[in-house]
Amino acid sequence: MRYRIHIFAALFLIVGMGVQIVASYRQARRHVQKRLDLEMQIAQEKLTFELYDAYDAVGQLEKIVREDQSTPEQLMEVTRAFIERYPNFYTCYVAFPENRYAEQGRWCCPSSYRVHDSIFSNIYGDEGHDYFKREWYDGALHSLEAGYWSQPYRDEDFDETIYTYSDDIRDEEGKLIAVVGLDFSLRWMSELLKRFKPFDDVVLELYSSSGALLTSSDKNGNAVGRLDNGEFDSKYWVVSRRTLNPVGINMIIAVPQCFIWEGILPGIVLPFCVFLLGIIVVAVLFRRMWKDSQEKVRLATEKEVMARELQIAHGIQMGILRHDFPMDDDVQVHADLIPMREVGGDLYDFHREGDNLWFIVGDVSGKGVPAAMFMSATVNLFRAAGRRQNSPKGIMEEINMVLSDNNPSMTFVTALVGKLNVKTGQLLYCNAGHCEPIKVKSERSKVKGDRREDAALQDGASAYRIEVEPNIPLGYDGKFRFVEQGTMLGEGEQIVLYTDGVTEARNSERVMLGMKRWTEMVAQGGDLLQAVKRYIGAAEPTDDITLMTVSKVSAVEPLTLRVESKIEHWTELRAALRNYALCAGMNVRAMRKIEVAIEEVVVNIVNYSGAEWMEMEIEKGKVKGERLEVTLRDNGGMFDPTQQAEVDTDAVTADRQIGGLGIALVRQIADELSYRRRDGINELIITKNI
Repeated sequence: MRYRIHIFAALFLIVGMGVQIVASYRQARRHVQKRLDLEMQIAQEKLTFELYDAYDAVGQLEKIVREDQSTPEQLMEVTRAFIERYPNFYTCYVAFPENRYAEQGRWCCPSSYRVHDSIFSNIYGDEGHDYFKREWYDGALHSLEAGYWSQPYRDEDFDETIYTYSDDIRDEEGKLIAVVGLDFSLRWMSELLKRFKPFDDVVLELYSSSGALLTSSDKNGNAVGRLDNGEFDSKYWVVSRRTLNPVGINMIIAVPQCFIWEGILPGIVLPFCVFLLGIIVVAVLFRRMWKDSQEKVRLATEKEVMARELQIAHGIQMGILRHDFPMDDDVQVHADLIPMREVGGDLYDFHREGDNLWFIVGDVSGKGVPAAMFMSATVNLFRAAGRRQNSPKGIMEEINMVLSDNNPSMTFVTALVGKLNVKTGQLLYCNAGHCEPIKVKSERSKVKGDRREDAALQDGASAYRIEVEPNIPLGYDGKFRFVEQGTMLGEGEQIVLYTDGVTEARNSERVMLGMKRWTEMVAQGGDLLQAVKRYIGAAEPTDDITLMTVSKVSAVEPLTLRVESKIEHWTELRAALRNYALCAGMNVRAMRKIEVAIEEVVVNIVNYSGAEWMEMEIEKGKVKGERLEVTLRDNGGMFDPTQQAEVDTDAVTADRQIGGLGIALVRQIADELSYRRRDGINELIITKNI
C-alpha cells in the first residue's frame, strides 16, 4: 500500500513536468517557425532580385527574336551584348530548329560565352556539339511552365558545373521559332545562397519548378528533403517553403531542431531535473515490487515461449506431411508419424503421377528442432527431384548431392525411395542406409509361389524382409552412386516401411521389440501402429515412430508399350525391359541375353517389316512365376521367323546362306520362341527363364 501512494505521487509529478516541457517545446517551435518565415521573406526578396536577371534576359531575347528579322550573325552580336550586360552569365544563345538556315547547315545557334574576362561569339552546332540532344533544348520544348531550369551538369567547354535556363519561342500557330537560353554556374548560385543565409546553421536550397534540386547551401551538398513529393524529415528540421516569382524557382529554408532546444533549454532545466527525479523514484519503487517475483515470471515466460514455439514447429512439421492417403481401386497408401518430442526427424512423403506411385520414408540423425529442419529440407528436395528424375536412384542421388554440399554438422538421413507401377506391380526402390522393408504376401500370391520369395518365407509365414543394398545415408558424400533394386507386388500384396523407432521401441521392462517380433506383428496384420503402442505400453518412447504401408489392390497387368517403328525408340523399350526384368528378379546374365534378343527383333521390324508401329508386352511367367514372357507385335508384312531354316554356324562363310544369323541368335537365347499372326498383326513371343 505504501508503495502505491509513493508511485501515484511520483507519477503525478512526472505528468506535470512532462506537460510543462511539451508546452515549452511547442511555444519555442512556433517562435522558431515565425522567425524562419520572416527570414524566408527577406531571402526571397534578395534572391528574386538576383535571379530576375535570367528571367528578364530570356524575355528580352524572346522579344528580339520574335519581332526582329535579324540574321544569325546579327543575333550573335545581340547575345554578346547580353553577356556584357549580365556579368553572372556564362553563355547566351539562340538555338534555331533543324535546317532553319540552309546556308548554315542542320545546326544554327548564334551564341556568345564568357571565358574569364573575355567574351567570344560564334555560330554553335555541329556533329560534336548537337544541341538538339541537349537537356536544355528538349526541356524547353516540353516544359509545361514558363521556361525550363535544367539539372546541374558538367560543361566540358568551361570545366564547370552549370545550370541552364531556357525557353521556347513559338509563333501564333504554335510553330517553333527558336529556343533561347542562358548558362550560369553552380558556384555563383551557391555563393548567392551563402550570402543570403540569415545564420550559419540554416540550410537554404533552390529547386526547379519540376522539383529537381538546383543547389544547396549545406556544406556537403545534401538535400534536406525531396521537394517533388513534399517529404521533409520533421524529426530533424523546421522548414519554410516559398516560390520565387516570376522566375518559377522554389526555395526552402530549414533550421535544425536543436534551435528549438537552444531557446527553451535554460527554462526547462529545473522541470527536467524534477521530471528525471520522478522517473528514478518510480523506477526504484517498481523494482522493489518486481524483484521478488522476477525470476518466477522469467522462467514461466521462457517455458511458455518455448512451448508455443515447439507447438508452432510441430504444426509446421505435420503440415509438411501428406495426409490425403490414396484409397484407389488399384493402390492404397497409409502412413503414421509420431514424434518422440514435439518435433522430430522422421519423414515420409508420396505422390502419384499417372500409373506411378512415388514414396519415401526416412530418419534424420539427432532429435528436436535441428532434426525437424533437416527433415523438412529432405521432404522438399524429394518433391523437387521428383519433377526432374524418372528413377528412385536419380532422386536419391540428387537429394544426396544437395544435402552433402553444405553440411558442416554432418547431419545425415537414412531413407528409402520407391516407385510403384500400380498396373504392372513393378516396384523399383533405392535404399540409403535405411531399414529393410517388409513384404506381405497375399493368400493368392502364396498359392502361386515364387522361388525367391518361397526361400524367404519360413514356417508358412506371410511376411518377409526384402533384401536391400545398404548404400550410404544421405548427406555424407555427394558423389556417391547408389544401387537401384526391384521387386514385384502382386494383387493384394503390401510393402511395409518403417524407421528404427519401431524395431528399437522398448516396453516397460526395457526389452526391445526387435526385428523378429516386428516381422511377426506385420504377418499377423491389423493396425500395426496400435500393435507397437500396445507393446510399448506405459514406457517412455525412445525415438520417433513412423510407419507406411503401400498396398496393391488390383490384379497385375502386363507392361505394354507401343511406339513408332523407328530405331530411336529402342532406348525407351530397352529401359522398360531392364526395369521389368530387375523387378521380376532376373539375374544380370539372363537380362543381358534377353536384351540382345529383343534388340535383334526390333531392328528387323524397323528395317524389313514396313510396319508403322511396334508394341512390346512384358509379363511375368504364369507357371510358378519363373519366366519372363516378352511379346513383340507389329503391323508389318507377315513374317514367321520360327519357320526360317536353321543356319549352319559351323559352315565356311562363303558356303553359308545369306541372312538368318539374327534369328539363330534369338533362338539360342530364348528358352521358348513362338509366332502367330492375328488380324493382320505379327506376334512373336520370346520366353526366358528368370
